[in-house]
Amino acid sequence: MAGAHAPLHIAALVAHLPTDAALFVAENPDAAWTREAILLADIRNNLVNLMWSMGNPRKRGARPKPIGPSWMTKGSMRSLQARALPVDELMAELAKPRKTSEGVI
Repeated sequence: MAGAHAPLHIAALVAHLPTDAALFVAENPDAAWTREAILLADIRNNLVNLMWSMGNPRKRGARPKPIGPSWMTKGSMRSLQARALPVDELMAELAKPRKTSEGVI
């Protein structure tokens, strides 16, 4: 390339890449899943679970594993740690002034 393209030109090209482009998938593997693929994976997961649940409980085996992006396959995960506060500390936190993104209350 040797400086043939300006940084703004490259940024404009990257901004118009599809969501499942290899550049985005290298950073986040879930980016490979388009909306259509997620919808199809959800339909497949629901149908497989329906067939599994209707089977004979003694013969059906283990629950089938879902397919899809990590937020669909890992089940219910909590991303934030729970934090317990005494009542007086909680009231002090709630009493603090809040600001919007413009800085106006």
